[in-house]
Formats: sequence, structure tokens, C-alpha cells
Amino acid sequence: MNRPPERAVADWIAEGETTIAVFCIAKGCGHHAAVDITRLPPETKRSQIIRRARCTACGSREVKLMRDMDAHYRRMLEERGFDPTPRPAR
Repeated sequence: MNRPPERAVADWIAEGETTIAVFCIAKGCGHHAAVDITRLPPETKRSQIIRRARCTACGSREVKLMRDMDAHYRRMLEERGFDPTPRPAR
């Protein structure tokens, strides 16, 4: 099975992302933060970010990365008028 190439900072920036979300998965912590990726070298790979990341709350290296959904939804609202806020059923 062929895996797609590992994503790099340049790939995210090309999609309009400027931040990524980093979540601490250490037991009992759950801290998360948005990290500015525009300050990283464009060739920096996802795996390199994970290896270097450390939770600023507990010091753990057990982290997960994902798209910064807060920034993503803000951009969708600004660019397309799409508001993902859940609404009650009618």
C-alpha cells in the first residue's frame, strides 16, 4: 500500500493555513494551543513538528497535530459567508 507523501509547512500555507492546533494527550492534561507555522521553515515536515513539540502546561511530549479548526471556520465565514455554528432543528 502506497502512502501519500508526508505534508510539510509549505503545503498547509499553500492551503491558506497560518496556524496548526497542537493537543497534549498526556493523561490528565488536555492542554491545547494554536501554533504559528509561518515562522517555521517551509520544508518542515509534520513528523518533525511532533518530535519537537512539548506541552507548555505539563511538559509532556505526547502530542497530536491537526488543522486549527477555529481559524479554518473563521476563514470560511470571512471568505464564503459560511457559518458552521450548529442551529436548533426546526
